[in-house]
Amino acid sequence: MALPTVPFHMINAFGPSPYAGNQASVVLFPKGDPRTTDDGYMQKVARDFNLSETAFVHPLDDSDVPKYSLRWFTPTDEVPLCGHATLAAAATLFNYVHPQASELHFETRWRGPLVAYRESEAGQGVRVGLSLPISEIKEETRPEVLAAVLGAAGLAESDVVQLSSFDFGGPSPIVQLRPDIDLASLAVDESKLLPNVPATCVYTQAVPDPSQPQGSFKATCRVFAPGLGVPEDPVTGSAWAILTGFYLAGSGRDSAAALLTGDVGAATIDAHQLSSRGGALTCTMRRGRAYITGRGWRTAHGTLENPLE
Repeated sequence: MALPTVPFHMINAFGPSPYAGNQASVVLFPKGDPRTTDDGYMQKVARDFNLSETAFVHPLDDSDVPKYSLRWFTPTDEVPLCGHATLAAAATLFNYVHPQASELHFETRWRGPLVAYRESEAGQGVRVGLSLPISEIKEETRPEVLAAVLGAAGLAESDVVQLSSFDFGGPSPIVQLRPDIDLASLAVDESKLLPNVPATCVYTQAVPDPSQPQGSFKATCRVFAPGLGVPEDPVTGSAWAILTGFYLAGSGRDSAAALLTGDVGAATIDAHQLSSRGGALTCTMRRGRAYITGRGWRTAHGTLENPLE
């Protein structure tokens, strides 16, 4: 028996404008579709889309708060968490499946339940808030990791404020740079991160910006994941969830405090990812989780066929 075609939507997530941000495909399986447990099929589809992530969702419960299963695949691997593809999935569902809903629940394989909130009227550029877990962050002391992150970006050890690490399918460093380093123009050879950085590498800064309102500060980052098939990620919601914990409750707290008056834990991060496409988010902490918001813009939609193999 032939399986039905499956709809998909392509969303630019965390884009300050329609053709910025990070593009994700969102595949909407019908309830009970056998492909929802076919990891090989989902990996092939993600490889064909060849975006940093493809999200696969299917409904679990259509009660007052719709609940969906959610998984994420890069062109080469399934990942434990993807913020921009979660925002893309939520924007798709808010706009085209549940236009009256203000909240969505997602069940995930490795990160437990996630919640999405609609922060603006439905439609193009819908603003979505995501409640995401904050990973444990540790000091990174391995000399081979320091050598890799410095060598890949042509940096000196004196350019680094501190080096931390989190787990994202493998040891993943956070490299906090001095604020005077031009992170946007930094030439990073991501191939030099391997093999000592097998998953993700985050370069970040807390940046003085006198235009920030009280209780807010600016932070920037760039993210590379060559070991996961993503040379440079345009915008990385999962990294910003981790950086929210890093700056507001972790080892980056002193850098944030130097830019603020008031309680660092209650601050808002005006977050910018300095990839060529660019991305904009706001990040806060709520009840020990990262709450990140951004916009989603649909640029294409269609159906997946089922060719015979």
